[in-house]
Amino acid sequence: MLLRALALRCPRCGGRAWIVRWFRRLERCRTCGYRVQRQPGFSVGAITMNIIVTFFLLSVFLAVGIVAYYPDLPVVPMTAIGLAVALVAPIVLFPLSQTTWAALDLAMHPLEPAERADAAAHAAAGDCASTAGSNTGDP
Repeated sequence: MLLRALALRCPRCGGRAWIVRWFRRLERCRTCGYRVQRQPGFSVGAITMNIIVTFFLLSVFLAVGIVAYYPDLPVVPMTAIGLAVALVAPIVLFPLSQTTWAALDLAMHPLEPAERADAAAHAAAGDCASTAGSNTGDP
């Protein structure tokens, strides 16, 4: 599931994921009907994961910079590059955090029979693609 998510695919079926544009997603997978936001607060987990990865990248940059330039640290360039990493990384990683969090959520909480039936019904009816326009925020 995690490898599928890292490829920005549906963690359940591997089909085309629900990421429509960089900051927009579908409510369901186009292929299997898997409902992405299974419970309120799904986006909180994805955003938290994005923040953790961003802080990790920032701390790696700072550690490498300090080791490479110690004792004469170029403060202004390091601050500028660190600020750029802190601003750009969450934007670049946004779709990846959405699909990866969905994979982790699905691994921790497998689909219940009612959710499987709902997904199958939406996939069979072809309703999956008609939910475009959904936002990344919680309802």
